[in-house]
Amino acid sequence: MCRLLIVPLFWLSFVVHSAEFQLGLLNNSYDKAETVLREVRLIKKHFGITKKPYPKVIKTRLLTRHTRARAYELYAKLNILRVKNNLGIIEPPNMEPTTELNPIYTYAQLDRLLAEIGILKLHLGIKEKVLPVEQTSSRTATDSYNLLGLISAELDTINGEAFTPSHVFAEAMRIYEDLDAILLRLGIDDSTTPPRKRVDDKPIDTYKIAIKQLNAIKSIQAGIGMTSIDYFAFERQDVTPSDVYEITQIILSEIQVIKAYIGLNHEITRGAKYYTGKMPSDVSQLMRWLYKKIRLINLQRITEGN
Repeated sequence: MCRLLIVPLFWLSFVVHSAEFQLGLLNNSYDKAETVLREVRLIKKHFGITKKPYPKVIKTRLLTRHTRARAYELYAKLNILRVKNNLGIIEPPNMEPTTELNPIYTYAQLDRLLAEIGILKLHLGIKEKVLPVEQTSSRTATDSYNLLGLISAELDTINGEAFTPSHVFAEAMRIYEDLDAILLRLGIDDSTTPPRKRVDDKPIDTYKIAIKQLNAIKSIQAGIGMTSIDYFAFERQDVTPSDVYEITQIILSEIQVIKAYIGLNHEITRGAKYYTGKMPSDVSQLMRWLYKKIRLINLQRITEGN
């Protein structure tokens, strides 16, 4: 009887310690993001910029994959700042798809970002150091996501600009490549064609299509028993290209889960290519085409392959 009790108690202890470890990593990721914020504000001070940022706050339960997606955004904005200061563009780190993303990857991504910020500070001649961050507790992925959103907004004040439709188009093309890989893996014939371009489309029109994409993806995830989130919190009326960029990163993070589930574990999403001269209508056309592709993904094909 004792031997039968030892195994469950052992695993219970393992689960408890594992949960504590995960919570610790969430706190560490938040603290690391706070350090990034302080470094970015040092750069802002160096340029004598006093403009205040007004980031949009998300109020829903997010997952680690979403915070990592938001951190990717910071690399893209850091690149804008690097180019303005005669430094070359760097490739944001990517990784293999996984169904459950460990918070340690967000921590590592932010640690790398700090290294890149250190190089930029050296280039700008900034010698001042930030004060150490006090350790926090009970932080969630949503807390980190919103803090990263504040950093993103601070970078906009330094850059004097946010994302353009060309930046967003580049990210939408990453979604395009991922969806093609999924359809090929599932043996689904893609007979879709690009819809007609609507020259009067604005970022809000593209954003609405992006929410439709997320809801379609959520339906697929529910069918295979995967955790998803409530995208209602992302719905907005005042939409900028930066908002559309943000939502493309959420879409990419959700697609990674499907890729991992169907065995595309080693199919790493490639970095964004460089585009110029794109208009909101170009982004809208591409995103409406992607929505067609998402709707082709057949739940039966997914379950048959697993």
